[in-house]
Amino acid sequence: MVFLVPGHVVLRATGTRTVSVSEHLAYAVGASLAVGIAGGFALNAARFLTSLGWAIWFCVVTAGTALAAVRRGDAPDLPAWPGPLRVRAWQIAAIAFAMLLATGAYALAVRDEATYRQFSYTEFWMLPPTGGSGRLTVGVHSAETQTQLFDVEITIDGQPFALFRSLNIAPGKTWLRHIPVPVLATSQKAQARLYRPEDHRLYRSVSTLVPRI
Repeated sequence: MVFLVPGHVVLRATGTRTVSVSEHLAYAVGASLAVGIAGGFALNAARFLTSLGWAIWFCVVTAGTALAAVRRGDAPDLPAWPGPLRVRAWQIAAIAFAMLLATGAYALAVRDEATYRQFSYTEFWMLPPTGGSGRLTVGVHSAETQTQLFDVEITIDGQPFALFRSLNIAPGKTWLRHIPVPVLATSQKAQARLYRPEDHRLYRSVSTLVPRI
């Protein structure tokens, strides 16, 4: 109804005449699309782009143009329907192919939706000492699909400072540590590296400054 009725009453209200049913249907669908596009702009401007807003828009447009068509008095009638409809074999084959194509596309979309996995990654962070606490805060939040082992290595000004081996972190879990550090008269650079023990490959790296006294 959305793609045909509004366009049909618009054609009658504007006095547009067509010579065949197929032409009238094509014009009606085109006019319905135009009504829908105009409605999208209007409803968006009115901040009423909802299902209820669309229902009200199409009801108002259809009812208003129907009343305008009735008042015209000379609104064109539908063209006469042609003789008995003849359906050829190639037309049936085309319809069957289109239905098969639409069904296959829908099945593919359903499969992709079922197998879709949002991209996720393991978070790794380090926060500098605050409020004179003299402690670094290091954390790991696992977003892996299964439990993983991690190694965390912390250096200060390039010198090894702390090492945590074989941290067993389950998916969705967080490992957090507050590590006391010496606060000197000069700023220091603290760096933390996250490794996978299986291949000792660098997985994440973060750094921060330890402020001076």
